[in-house]
Amino acid sequence: MGRAVTYRTDDDELDDTPDQESGRGPLFHIVVTVMLACFGSGSALVARASGMGLPTLPSFLSVASSPAPVAVTSAALSDLQALQQQVAGSVQSTERLLAAQQAEIKRLSDQVVALSGKLDLLQRPLASAQAALPAPAPKPVAAAKPKKPAPVQSTGAISTGGAPLPASAPSTR
Repeated sequence: MGRAVTYRTDDDELDDTPDQESGRGPLFHIVVTVMLACFGSGSALVARASGMGLPTLPSFLSVASSPAPVAVTSAALSDLQALQQQVAGSVQSTERLLAAQQAEIKRLSDQVVALSGKLDLLQRPLASAQAALPAPAPKPVAAAKPKKPAPVQSTGAISTGGAPLPASAPSTR
């Protein structure tokens, strides 16, 4: 039916053990690199703390000179003074506005007090006038006599259907 397939393998290809030629794996190289970096950083910190520090640059390579900081500080000082004047002006104008608002509030409050006093004066005479007025006397209600109904006069026969009645002869009694 089917053909048999055979595979050829070498004994060297099936060996799972790593080659021992290098002697050390990649983890060893990482550990050594980290240790050297820590040692270098620690040495630099110790040297700086003990005052040994790094050598300074020669004077001809120096970037900063003494006149530049003075110019920078004088410009910064003038900017600061200008800002301080602006803030002082703003504070003064705010204080003026606040004083004006307080004066307006006081004026309005005084007007409210005056109007309240006038209202009280108007309400007192009204209350006293209402108390002084006598209560209106009730109108005497006369007892109405019941009216007597008018006597019903019968003229004779009464038509209940609405048709005219024949004239009847006067009865003699």
